[in-house]
Amino acid sequence: MSDRSIRLVVPLVVVTGVAAVATGTHALHSEPAATAAFSPQGAAAPSPGPGAPSGTASTPAAPAAEAGLGLVRITYRLHRLPQIASNQIAVWIEDANGGYVRTLFATSFTANGGYVRRPESLVEWRTTAEWESAPPEEVESVSRPAQDGGVHTLYWDGTDRTGRAVPAGDYTYHVEGNTYWENRVLFTGTITLGEEPHTSSAEHEYLPAAAEQDGVLVEDVTAEFSPGEPLDPSVLTTYTRGS
Repeated sequence: MSDRSIRLVVPLVVVTGVAAVATGTHALHSEPAATAAFSPQGAAAPSPGPGAPSGTASTPAAPAAEAGLGLVRITYRLHRLPQIASNQIAVWIEDANGGYVRTLFATSFTANGGYVRRPESLVEWRTTAEWESAPPEEVESVSRPAQDGGVHTLYWDGTDRTGRAVPAGDYTYHVEGNTYWENRVLFTGTITLGEEPHTSSAEHEYLPAAAEQDGVLVEDVTAEFSPGEPLDPSVLTTYTRGS
């Protein structure tokens, strides 16, 4: 079948000094953690080509991208919920006017077309990103397996979905998660990119308000901007766990 919902994606993640998630090991204090970084324009490895051995993928060189103003770290604590139709997560960036900038992470079920079977999945993100018309390269670059519980950090290099550096200013970061079918939690925070470091915490709302009774899926969402800091490509590795 050619349905995008069953596409196999072998994405890239970052292994930092406190986590080694590509091999499924645990982080400091025994908390599973995942860190993901997304370089512009095709940083994620594409699906294996015909005849490729199982678990391998070709990795063509990514086109040169503009250097951003620095590095943004978005960190959150995830709790896996024990019910069906839950645990779908998307993290994305908007500009000060609400314009879509880029997606940093989206669970592979929804990102690869699961919204056709479950249209209530990650509605806010899909609408903002116009995800139904997203190019295959963008789908592959942000699609990731569902995360284990623990503290996770995503990195944004200050570029938009086309690889262009964004100007200095305020940017909104969102973390959306489905807690049970159409019930969702949405975190919203603002981070300032410029010449000075900046940190912030996100506020959350449940949609609808009664969704709070489904349990805590995400909490403690924060962002930190480090001006002039690049994303080190040497820490990238393939993440091959299934979704």
